[in-house]
Amino acid sequence: MRLVQKFIPFLFAGFVVISCGKKETTDTNEIAEESNEEKFDERKEEKDADFVAETVAANYAEISLAKLATQKSDNAQIKEIAQLLEKEHGKLLEDLQTFASLKAITVPSEEKDEAKRKIEDLTKEENVKDFNKKWCKTMVDQHEKNIKEFESRLEKTEDADLKILIDQKLPDLRAHLDKVKACEQSI
Repeated sequence: MRLVQKFIPFLFAGFVVISCGKKETTDTNEIAEESNEEKFDERKEEKDADFVAETVAANYAEISLAKLATQKSDNAQIKEIAQLLEKEHGKLLEDLQTFASLKAITVPSEEKDEAKRKIEDLTKEENVKDFNKKWCKTMVDQHEKNIKEFESRLEKTEDADLKILIDQKLPDLRAHLDKVKACEQSI
């Protein structure tokens, strides 16, 4: 009996350590991904949900980058493009959130950590000309990546509503890419 009494505090301490080691995530991107994995049985549905969640996060990043350019850039062309991107990606974000709600897809409420780091790096850029170049390059890269993902999902999805949404938004993304490429070449 004495032996058991001696080990009870150690046993209790072990349980405390184990339970404290459990990490609770607050990253809305991770929460959305885990939630969608649990919700959707079909692999195709899960891939569609992942696409929607990833695209929502990307749009938060695009909006943040556009706002940053309107504040930080001294280039009228960049400011004009940034205002357009903020408006149109805001609309795309609303459309994606509505779609997600209708399909019971969990989406994040912010950009991914990688995008936050890019935004932070651009925020710290003190030379305005360097900022302008880096911002344009970032926007070209982002739009090229997004267009590839939209085209890929358009080919793979069997969800008619998602196909319609992608079909409607692809021309806008291509137009954005053309504008930021032209801007990048002019500075």
